[in-house]
Amino acid sequence: MINKERLLRDNRLCKAIIGLSVEELKNLAAEFSVCYLIYRKKNRKDHERQMGAGQKGFIPTPLDKLLFILLYLKCYPTYDLQGLLFGLDRTRVCRWVKILLPVL
Repeated sequence: MINKERLLRDNRLCKAIIGLSVEELKNLAAEFSVCYLIYRKKNRKDHERQMGAGQKGFIPTPLDKLLFILLYLKCYPTYDLQGLLFGLDRTRVCRWVKILLPVL
């Protein structure tokens, strides 16, 4: 798993890993969070459950999702490597990439 707290403390490391400074990442994270929520509401199929109900995802927060997709775009790792870094199966990595790219 990627150590998000360490990444957010070290500006040089943040730029090396995802290509943005910590300040730029925090600004983008606020906008990304709103865009992700809009995307989820727009592409939601009719369900009986409310938003947020059910099993929690393996990439829990919008910031984690943003780090996931930014790392993918900067380094372009294989799905297997991305899965290893974020604790996911390669098929889930593929699904998340297809979901998060349009949001970004």
